[in-house]
Amino acid sequence: MEVRFNVDDNFLKSLQDKLGAKGPELTKSALTLLNWAVNEASKGRVILSTDEKGDNVHRLAMPVLDAVTPKESTK
Repeated sequence: MEVRFNVDDNFLKSLQDKLGAKGPELTKSALTLLNWAVNEASKGRVILSTDEKGDNVHRLAMPVLDAVTPKESTK
């Protein structure tokens, strides 16, 4: 499947510079990360970021993830 979308040139260039990745590789990585986040959200989990000591916790805020309905656990 081919996917096309518009991205700000400066934003894309900045990501490419930080990651050393080009368009197709960058897109695949971004979709892989989003897929993981959706799977976690479907388990009722939240995505957090901390510093190396585990302090200064931030929760990822993405409306698209808020729309994921957690599935019931099958324990």
